[in-house]
Amino acid sequence: MEPLGWLLLILLGAWAALDGVSAGQFMISRPLVTGTITGLVLGDPATGFLLGLILDLFHLGTIPAGGARLPEPGPAAIPATFAATWVGGAGGLAAGFCVGVAMALAGGVAVIVQRRGHGRLVAGLAEGGTNPGGLTRRLVLALGMDGLRGSALVAVGLAAVWAVPRGWREAWVSGWPLDETATWALLLACAALPLGSVMGNLSAERGRVPLLLAGLAVGVVLGFWWELP
Repeated sequence: MEPLGWLLLILLGAWAALDGVSAGQFMISRPLVTGTITGLVLGDPATGFLLGLILDLFHLGTIPAGGARLPEPGPAAIPATFAATWVGGAGGLAAGFCVGVAMALAGGVAVIVQRRGHGRLVAGLAEGGTNPGGLTRRLVLALGMDGLRGSALVAVGLAAVWAVPRGWREAWVSGWPLDETATWALLLACAALPLGSVMGNLSAERGRVPLLLAGLAVGVVLGFWWELP
């Protein structure tokens, strides 16, 4: 990948981190969006879109509200898509999903560390009186910390994937037992587990059986459609 591509992806990580909570919230931070944009940068938008969709479904119940420690899936989809295209094949899809989940967990830990830094940043502000200039500087610094955290997370993820020896990648691809169709089915099944819990909370008790039947019907239709030439 060209240096410009690395720079674009790192900047995208900063944008995704800021968009999650701090600024905008234009849904740029969703894995579907960041995965698709990453795929466009890497020249494989289809893989970025599909992997981002699966990661988005997997983290659909993750709502960045309150003080809970939650995964951060948006920036994590960037190294995940890079891993899928870098490794290649069905094994690359599985590797990308694993990287996306792991980096999302790392992003959640990084958010907790950043919140502690924000606490120290505003400590004593109330006792010092209202100073618009000081408040503005702290706000800009807090936003900068959030963007820098997203960039650092993506940079570390990209570097870690890129640093994997070629022999390891080839061994992973050759040892992966499923073809591409079966791999997508497995990843969709993994994404359906947390998605099902979300839908169960949203639907009434009497509506869960029709929802399950509708899901099975859609799965059968998609299965037949996937096998068509």
